[in-house]
Amino acid sequence: MPDFPIWPQCNIGCVFCSNPVEGFRQTTDRYALDELKKKLSDYKAGLRTFVKFDEERDYFNLTGGEPTNHPDFLKILAHIRTEFPANLIRLLSNGRMFYYEDFARRTCGIAQTPFEIAVPMFGPDPKTHEAISRTPGSWAQTTQGLRHLAKHRRPGQLVEIRIIMTKVQVRWLDGLLDYLLAEHPWVDRVVFLFEEIEGFAEQYKDRLKFTQSECAAHLDRNYEKLKRFKDARLYHFSLCTVPERLWPFVWNTLAGFKVEYQEGCRTKCAHREQCVGVHRSYARHMGAPDIAPIAVARAAVPTGDRFHPFR
Repeated sequence: MPDFPIWPQCNIGCVFCSNPVEGFRQTTDRYALDELKKKLSDYKAGLRTFVKFDEERDYFNLTGGEPTNHPDFLKILAHIRTEFPANLIRLLSNGRMFYYEDFARRTCGIAQTPFEIAVPMFGPDPKTHEAISRTPGSWAQTTQGLRHLAKHRRPGQLVEIRIIMTKVQVRWLDGLLDYLLAEHPWVDRVVFLFEEIEGFAEQYKDRLKFTQSECAAHLDRNYEKLKRFKDARLYHFSLCTVPERLWPFVWNTLAGFKVEYQEGCRTKCAHREQCVGVHRSYARHMGAPDIAPIAVARAAVPTGDRFHPFR
């Protein structure tokens, strides 16, 4: 599952953005079409070319910045599909470019399958959404973009909504879930990601940070709503911070170099093998006060899948 950044610039300014602050968005010369083709060619030849999940060979996460802002985005997408016809391509996008219906149609047509698009939503209306995106008009473009994706996606193509769980975001969580269930019930998956406070987000850490346990309590309060989605997932949560009835929603997706384990977690926790561990930024900025070994195994039924550990 290589994370493949294809464009450093972005057309929104999220307060939780984890991209580097200094110089990152000025590196567009490194992302020319020929440069990206060379990177893919090296990868296909077995060379190590990606920082995250380079060892995975079955799909790509296209990231940024905002990937769809690349002036040759559709050419890049076509090249990946041609060179890797069986691989899943997952596009992480803020969705604004899909406001343009022809762009949405062409993207879905070129991508074929397997293909997924993951779009973040921050609030149920322009005021709440744009308090985080910090970009006027972005709510209307993203929501219209979702409608165009619903219209033009091919059979087998999936659309996912991502909700980045920060202290700011949870103020509008209940209303956002109601909005998604009412207006976008067709969405294939809703993912709740616990924040990674690094890069750009570090300057806003005092506004964003809270504990995983506090975050999980907000999700647990909405348990009945979570069950109504086709597929609801929790990413980046340590098991000891999550009520047991939410464990079937937990998925483990962090790269190994981002993870650490607190004292006793490796040797005293009954669920060490099923747990994602602790993101380094959580330990650094929040102190991981709610992380503790689970001494006695819970009744949750294991799947044997390290990415989705419980039924």
